Amino acid sequence: MFAGGEVNVTEHRAVMHWALRAPAPPSEVADVRARMAAFAQRIRPAIDAVVHLGIGGSDLGPRLLVDALKPHRLPDIDVRFAANVDGADVADAIEGLDPKRTLLIVVSKTFTTQETLTNADFVRSWGPAHIAAATAAPDRARTWGVPEGNIFPFWDWVGGRYSLWSSVSLACVIALKDNSFDQLLHGASEMDVHFRSAPFARNVPALAAAVQMWNREALGRGSYALIPYSERLRLLPAYMQQLEMESNGKRVTRGGASLARPSAGVTWGAAGTNAQHSFFQLLHQGVEEIPVELVLFKDGHEGPPAHRAKLFANALAQARALMVGKSEDAARAEMIAKGMSAEEAVRLAPHRTFEGDRTSTILCMDALTPAALGALIAFYEHRTFTQGVLAGINSFDQWGVELGKEMANQLTAPLQGGAEPQDLDASTAAWIGRLRPNR
Repeated sequence: MFAGGEVNVTEHRAVMHWALRAPAPPSEVADVRARMAAFAQRIRPAIDAVVHLGIGGSDLGPRLLVDALKPHRLPDIDVRFAANVDGADVADAIEGLDPKRTLLIVVSKTFTTQETLTNADFVRSWGPAHIAAATAAPDRARTWGVPEGNIFPFWDWVGGRYSLWSSVSLACVIALKDNSFDQLLHGASEMDVHFRSAPFARNVPALAAAVQMWNREALGRGSYALIPYSERLRLLPAYMQQLEMESNGKRVTRGGASLARPSAGVTWGAAGTNAQHSFFQLLHQGVEEIPVELVLFKDGHEGPPAHRAKLFANALAQARALMVGKSEDAARAEMIAKGMSAEEAVRLAPHRTFEGDRTSTILCMDALTPAALGALIAFYEHRTFTQGVLAGINSFDQWGVELGKEMANQLTAPLQGGAEPQDLDASTAAWIGRLRPNR
């Protein structure tokens, strides 16, 4: 990958997102970075809001950055996102904004993404004074109406779910305080150096990949729960769902042979402590054992000190409870000590028993700074890539996503009253009949 070879074998592409954050990047990358910084300086006095339109990798990464780095944002620029083709999403994104003081950023690698362009057409009709684009197809952006000087390219060797390091994050460059985005890139670059140079026994992404492979293949764990004990990282599970499941959710090897075992599990989760009052019951007592990953930051917490101590206490308590559990004898003795009859304690003890010996991992960093966030995301990228290598798959295509896009394009016209495809199955045809307007 770092040599620039054809790693994405099904699309004949290099995989070089790491070059976007290199200290001495390729000249074309450096040029776009400089243009982004200059544009940010120029546009800030003219706007109060940025509306970022994208989906998938063109949305999840920048959305995560803007949310996670709120303490590093400029106070007078409102950044909003819309991704869903449900019109409510984009309507909410522009609600209450002044079009004369709004920058629209359209983000699409191909500049053909149905959801993004549908939303972009709607917002353009609203009349924003400023429009920009991040794309690998600048000619299409130009044809759509983006001014030449406001088109910020990236390249076909940048996969969507690895693109937050590129012009895809133009909204972040505008919204964050000066040098914050550069610090993010620096943190990621430092993780790249570690991944490339550290021996396996001390290589954190490689070791973490081996642990996940062991949990999935040796222990048969079909999913894992990602729990950031940081409200600022509440969007991390959604970001990781795409990174891991779109990268490694494959059925064949790089050579096209069927896989004997799943190459990826299900990634899911939510911010702690909220998650404890939602699905942790399943994690502690469910029949299926699910590994848990807890993400902590030691310093830099907002709010009173008591919040910090209680946040950490909850995180450590969950890890300990998963590990040690509570035996049936201990549960029974505890209830009797509190005055319950022995007979009732015997009846209830099975319900209050926890097997323990359930896997959890704690990732702890010093503080949630731009550099630390960059390092964390790069760590996850390299962990995902390593698992793909160990599984023998291509982690950089997404043909399952493409199939859905193709079919959606075929079904749009029938749902607007046009002719149905001749080979349409009966079930889909029936649903089209029900969902057409005026039904």
